[in-house]
Amino acid sequence: MKTSYIAISLVVLALIAGFFLFGTNLIGEQPKICFLEPLTPTAADLIYSCEDLDEANLTPEDIDHDELVNYSLELINTDRATYNLNPVVLGTSSLAQEHAELNANLCKTTHWDSNGMKPYMRYTKADGKGAVMENTRVIGTPEITKYWTEESLKQIIAWNEYSMVERDEANSWVNSKNILLETNNYVNIGIAWNGYCISIVQQFETNYIDWKQFPIITHRNQLLLSGEVRFNATIEQIDIFFDPTPNNLSDEQLMFATNTFNFGHQCTLSECPPNAMATATVLRNYSEDLTDRALEDLMNVDSQIPIFIATEWETVHSEDSVSFQIEEDVTPLTDGIGSGVYTIMLWVSVEGFSDGIVLTTISIFL
Repeated sequence: MKTSYIAISLVVLALIAGFFLFGTNLIGEQPKICFLEPLTPTAADLIYSCEDLDEANLTPEDIDHDELVNYSLELINTDRATYNLNPVVLGTSSLAQEHAELNANLCKTTHWDSNGMKPYMRYTKADGKGAVMENTRVIGTPEITKYWTEESLKQIIAWNEYSMVERDEANSWVNSKNILLETNNYVNIGIAWNGYCISIVQQFETNYIDWKQFPIITHRNQLLLSGEVRFNATIEQIDIFFDPTPNNLSDEQLMFATNTFNFGHQCTLSECPPNAMATATVLRNYSEDLTDRALEDLMNVDSQIPIFIATEWETVHSEDSVSFQIEEDVTPLTDGIGSGVYTIMLWVSVEGFSDGIVLTTISIFL
């Protein structure tokens, strides 16, 4: 007997709990296996046709994971070419694949991992040198068992890519902006699946700095960073975001986590506002008349967050690069907040770009 199902994107937690506690045979029905109906990228939703498992004549499907990753990369670069953007290069980090496997096991979209870390924290721990943004989505639910083929997974990957780029209203176009960010030059792609769900993770990277001094906060609370940006730009400011020290998270906690993320402590496991506010900002002294401390006092009169004027802010420009060396005592910040994760977001401006460019999302663990 065949049955058709339309996939529902929102997982009803009670059904999930019931499934894992009692299995699929809740009302004495024969176990079923479901197959994806032909899917176009512009389709409204996924449709499955199901039949009794004991009637299905199935052989194991040989699925080439690398082929799926390369196909996903091709789709990303096709979308970027449509908007006159340079292609991104496939990175070598395993982070995206590891996170895709975590999400597939949960059958749930989340940006947090079992160590309680957000994407930019994981990126730094894995020796990331620039800035990272993450798209992730889990498609499928535990209510029905699926039989995947390489072709059906490719159809889902194409459907997901179109959805993220062209109809991402529900996510305030965050996924679309990540895919189409002009300064992205690398992407790491994770794809994982099981009998119920497919998980897709895209981690886009902006990596243009050759570091001389990777960002650190010393034991004397000195923020130090220096290096060379591989294009000419103006170093505008440093935003610092604070997160509490991450704690391990259970599968149950991850199941109830928000499916978005942002920088800083305001974005928690249960609630994440769309706009992140920095914990502090470091600026250069642009005044010809005021000392660093006098300008700092003036800037902090009406500021909602602490503003530091760097004691050292040196830049040297060439035709195709800018080198920089920045140092500031952030004792009032670190003494006031204490231990945790301080994420350094370095902003630059470039002639011809209307918006600022973020070159780092590097986390310092204190």
